[in-house]
Amino acid sequence: MSKKPKLRRSNGEGTFYRKKDKWRGQFSTMKNGKLIRRTFTGDTKLEVYHKGQQWLEVTQHNTFAFSAQNSTLTQLATYWLESIKQISVKPKTYQKYVSSLHLYVLPYLGTYKVSTITPQDIQELLNQWSTGVLKGKKGHVISSSTIRCARRYLSELLNYAVNIGLLFKNPCKLTKPPRLKTNEIHPLSIEEIYKLTSTMKAQLQEHIDSPYRMNYYASYIAVKLAIGTGMRLGEVFGLCWDCVNLEKDIISIRRTIQTGSKEKTFQDTKTKTSRRSIPISQELHNDLEKFRYFQKQYAQELGSQWLDNHDIVISGCFGNILSTSNFKSRYFIPVLKQIGLDHITFHDLRHTHATLLLSQKINPKIVQERLGHSTITLTLDTYSHLVPDIQKEAVKALNNLGI
Repeated sequence: MSKKPKLRRSNGEGTFYRKKDKWRGQFSTMKNGKLIRRTFTGDTKLEVYHKGQQWLEVTQHNTFAFSAQNSTLTQLATYWLESIKQISVKPKTYQKYVSSLHLYVLPYLGTYKVSTITPQDIQELLNQWSTGVLKGKKGHVISSSTIRCARRYLSELLNYAVNIGLLFKNPCKLTKPPRLKTNEIHPLSIEEIYKLTSTMKAQLQEHIDSPYRMNYYASYIAVKLAIGTGMRLGEVFGLCWDCVNLEKDIISIRRTIQTGSKEKTFQDTKTKTSRRSIPISQELHNDLEKFRYFQKQYAQELGSQWLDNHDIVISGCFGNILSTSNFKSRYFIPVLKQIGLDHITFHDLRHTHATLLLSQKINPKIVQERLGHSTITLTLDTYSHLVPDIQKEAVKALNNLGI
């Protein structure tokens, strides 16, 4: 058997030793002419070593010297967000960290010294959000998932404080998040699907001579894609023609766009399972074929004004990626209001795709693969209760077996 590599001690690092079933290690460094020491504990020697190294790196390379007594939560959060999280997560995820902490945590706990924050302080803040004592910008009660998300990010931040020696324990771990309340989803019926798509098509025909006809046509195709494939919003608007194989009737999900930002940039798919291939129906094939022809003719009319932007499918008037917010506010939501479906969101079209397939007794594993869910459990937990026929089929099978 190969021997485990020994951990080399860094400059200023003392000895490792065990005490009460815990490993301890001492680290020291010079900062502004002063000797600073920190002792770290952990379940393994390697864990202690990593904590110490992280503390040394922060202390030695930062102009701002953090201390539990003097540093506020806002000061620590600012460094952690800009220097740690921004380089380790996707841009959209980073924005979630920033917005969650700046909206729901730092306005209330930001001036607290890191060492003075107690589990009771955090729990009281969580409870005030949960009960509606504190409300969002527009006076709305914040959802349980948003509160849980803010708590998770705060816990990550305070874990970092523990790792660099500002805290001995993470006070957030002694708090309880609110019970998760799942948002109701609204899959469309066959009749509602027809009403939506036919109205979108009629809207297109009314504006077929408009300077914005490309936006109207692309919006119609975006809706057809979502219903016909179950693709996410970012996947639909990040789809390029190189991923549309009309000879084999397969759409490949290889990229997505960061929705909600001014600068539309391509990025990797949400998860590894999101990178997938989706066979499409003959109707969707026909829709895409007609739209591709229209888009090419339109691009020829514009000539050099048409942008060569990765040959995007859901394009704007000049070949750029159509803004998702523009799509919703001008071409999608007005139609929903017109036909009395203003409670529907674009994501409900994805739910509709899954629910319709399950109602037609399609194997849930196939539905999972089409949606790009990480596990089949997620698919079943989300949709099985929406398809009563599944339970009826189960009872019918038991009756046939005489059980």
